[in-house]
Amino acid sequence: MRRYKHYLILVLSVLSVPSWAQQTFVEGTIRYSVSIGPVSDSTGFTEHAGTYTLIVKGSQLRKELTMNTGYQNIIITNGNAGTAFSLQSNGGQRYAIQLSMQDLKVRQQPYEDFKQQDFPGKMTIAGLPCEKSMVTYKDGSRSALYYTTTWLAPKINMFDRFPGIKNVPLSFEYRNDDGIIMHFQAEKLEAVPVESSLFRVPADYKIISNAEYKQQRR
Repeated sequence: MRRYKHYLILVLSVLSVPSWAQQTFVEGTIRYSVSIGPVSDSTGFTEHAGTYTLIVKGSQLRKELTMNTGYQNIIITNGNAGTAFSLQSNGGQRYAIQLSMQDLKVRQQPYEDFKQQDFPGKMTIAGLPCEKSMVTYKDGSRSALYYTTTWLAPKINMFDRFPGIKNVPLSFEYRNDDGIIMHFQAEKLEAVPVESSLFRVPADYKIISNAEYKQQRR
């Protein structure tokens, strides 16, 4: 009887764990709507729009940006293998351009060690509760975002300008020095199994170096 009581207490303690406990997003898909325009007003946002899709499976990541202008950019990385490729089309030929993992890390350096501060303001995005936050970088520039309180970001750097961020951001902005802003708003987050083939170079793509690709485009 005593052993049974101990077992019952253990089961009840497990069942009492809150259903909203945070989990790490280690496999699945996040799709964002993307709009682009000048910082001063919103005249360009409806003219230049598209989708940004992040697909993660462990240490593997696929980033796909597709705009209504016809522009498309796909980058696939494998953290364990230390490989990265950009899938591009040029003159009817499909190329898988080899990227340097070190170069990708260098591009992120200006955004490392950012400070993040929460502000009053809640929002539901893609059906998930989110908190308002402001990110401040070493150079003093800032970026507003909303992050989900449900999902923790994986250890791989899913978000180019938020390296090491704790929670998954579902609404954020990228700004450049020309006064252009890109706004991302999550439409869907699905923590479901994804096909490993999404992280491999397709058979009809020719693998070339970045230097070779730049030479061909001259």
